[in-house]
Amino acid sequence: MINLDKAIYTEGEYVKIKLDYETLTPKQAMHLVIFDPSEKEVFSEDQYLNAQKGSYSNVLRFDTRPWRTAGRYKVAAWDQEGTRKEVFFQFKTKSP
Repeated sequence: MINLDKAIYTEGEYVKIKLDYETLTPKQAMHLVIFDPSEKEVFSEDQYLNAQKGSYSNVLRFDTRPWRTAGRYKVAAWDQEGTRKEVFFQFKTKSP
């Protein structure tokens, strides 16, 4: 499962992404990718899971150039077994 702390973010806020997982094979990788509204990859990382059950959290800040596009972003995560989950959030830029 992928969980976000809210559905709409404004530039400069933090988004907290939490992945909850269960796996039959410890020591496998979980892939996390965030796509902007044009489906361009703006963030990705691999998290290596050492236990059969658990959770992983990451906090991202909207203050870099790739994150300045307003619209609907997609967060996708999948494991080596091919199980994929997706969630979406809205991102708003600050008015000048």
